[in-house]
Amino acid sequence: MAETDIFTTHVPDGDFIVYELPPKWVVRRTVGDGASQTTWAFSGGEAPAVAQALIFARHDRTAAWLRLDSQRYRLIETFRR
Repeated sequence: MAETDIFTTHVPDGDFIVYELPPKWVVRRTVGDGASQTTWAFSGGEAPAVAQALIFARHDRTAAWLRLDSQRYRLIETFRR
């Protein structure tokens, strides 16, 4: 069975978002109304930022999302039960 990408325009509160803010990649945790609680910056490219977002999401049983543009996000992985 093929996996299907999941997209959204609204990332649930508590989830982690990965996006590029040249020259760095950023991971932030959403807290509602477009606000973020904490932000981490990575200079090693997309892969380290995604890896860290997955670690955070796995630990907190939330999800990690990749920002595609200002209004669209693609699910990287969810750890919700």
